[in-house]
Amino acid sequence: MTDAGPAPRLAFGLAAGVRTWLPELGEALAALGYDEAWSNDVPGASGLETLAGLGSRAPDLRLAVGVLALSDSTPAEIASLVAASRLGADRLTVGVGTGSGRSLARTREGVAAVRALLPEHLIGLAAVGPRMAALGGEVADVVLLNWAGPRLAGERRAAIAAAAAEAGRPAPRVAAYVRVAVGPGAAHRLATEQDRYHGYGGSYRSVIDEQSARGEAPVGIAGEAEDVEAALGAYRSALDTVAVRGLPAEDTLEAWLAVAEAAIVGS
Repeated sequence: MTDAGPAPRLAFGLAAGVRTWLPELGEALAALGYDEAWSNDVPGASGLETLAGLGSRAPDLRLAVGVLALSDSTPAEIASLVAASRLGADRLTVGVGTGSGRSLARTREGVAAVRALLPEHLIGLAAVGPRMAALGGEVADVVLLNWAGPRLAGERRAAIAAAAAEAGRPAPRVAAYVRVAVGPGAAHRLATEQDRYHGYGGSYRSVIDEQSARGEAPVGIAGEAEDVEAALGAYRSALDTVAVRGLPAEDTLEAWLAVAEAAIVGS
């Protein structure tokens, strides 16, 4: 992709959960100007069900599940979940990831199998480390980064495009979750979330430590609305899609909207 291409999309992301106000949030996101909503599975809650709620009153809001773990579900099970969600290929990107698996070969096979079962859907791949990012350039329609600051996101995007060119295919869209916290306690919420992921070890620890060594941590944005506006521009320059991953003070419609409204100012 080149700088002359379409303007980067702005997306909004939240973890899965049963919330009665999801339709209201989705409607508000669309009205604010968000192009897309992302949600991932968490224990006991479905990202696809959360997306269905978000999209129920916002028919023009694109949806993306980020991501379904190949270590937890077979490609056939993933296809069944997508079919049961009734979210069509015209709006749903099906994101997959390794989960607890580490094998690039198995991930490549998994993506190919999901694509064969869901040929009309865009297929996304979660990529934290450089090897998975390169694989995303080879096989995915969308590559979803996580815990990448603007500099690293730009580096990953260039590497993904190079891998795609070597494979003889168009570069996939590169998206990233960007944690955003606003208001009192914002810096603490961001630091706590980063520490939690750092504690998972593996690729998360490596990517956070790499940026810490370069003086680029914590990764994400914390502060007041004007701070979000200033910081978000660097992410938008580095990515095709910025998926604002809210870190609200509480799990309420009002708190989520406070993050969404702060982030849209910088768009």
